[in-house]
Amino acid sequence: MRSVDLVLSFVGAINDHDVARIVDLCTDDHEFVDAHGQVAPAETLAAAWRGYFQFMPRYGIEVESVLCDGDVVAVFGQAWGGLNAHDAGDRSWRRPCAWRACVRGDKVKRWQVYVDTKAVFDLLTQ
Repeated sequence: MRSVDLVLSFVGAINDHDVARIVDLCTDDHEFVDAHGQVAPAETLAAAWRGYFQFMPRYGIEVESVLCDGDVVAVFGQAWGGLNAHDAGDRSWRRPCAWRACVRGDKVKRWQVYVDTKAVFDLLTQ
C-alpha cells in the first residue's frame, strides 16, 4: 500500500471512530504525539482513542491537501469536534490542523498532530 493511501485509510478510521482499525493500521511500536508534544506509546493507543472519542464524540478530520516524501506523509486540513454527541450548539470547534505520519511498511509508525488547542480548552471552561 502506498504511504498516502495508508495515511488516508488511517484518517478514515479516525473519522469512523473505529478504534480496532486505527490500532490495526499502526506498528507495534507506534507513537502518537499530541499537539503539546506528549508521546503516547503503542500499548496505550486503543484506550487513548476510546477515551478521546468518548470525550469528543463528534471528532473528525477534513483533509484538504497531502504531501508525501517517501515514508513521511504530511496532511493539512481541518480538525473539528464537539463535546455533545448530537447537537453542535456552542460546544463545538473547528481548527486548521496539520498531521505528520511516518510510515513503516504498511503501517503507521508515528502520528503527530499540529494544532492550536485553545478552542478546545475554551470549551471546557464554559
